[in-house]
Amino acid sequence: MDKKMTICFIGCGRFAKFFVPLFKAHPVVEKVYVCDQIRERAEEYSKEFDVEIIETFEDALASEEINAVAIFTPRTTHGQNVIKSLKAGKHVLCEKPMAITLPECEAMVAAAKESGKFLMIGQN
Repeated sequence: MDKKMTICFIGCGRFAKFFVPLFKAHPVVEKVYVCDQIRERAEEYSKEFDVEIIETFEDALASEEINAVAIFTPRTTHGQNVIKSLKAGKHVLCEKPMAITLPECEAMVAAAKESGKFLMIGQN
């Protein structure tokens, strides 16, 4: 893995708020961004945690600065978001559940192997 991590939290719901400050405090994390489809949520996180906003998921994936994403979106989107992130060359933390179906989980694992990036499923 890269020596320093710049991560974007995808989804600014009730659960991600416990993780943003942890990642900000981690010595390997250089910078934390947030992104949410509902702009007001991202703005609340930006103010509360002093982090910058990335406008869209696609912008986060296209960013050369961001080398990791944390998927905190609705569970039905985990599989597709993880696979897109891995294909974009990002390391991924995906909050549980990993996905909804076994084939989706298998596709996520295959995408991680193919990309050579880390895929971690969160468990608190």
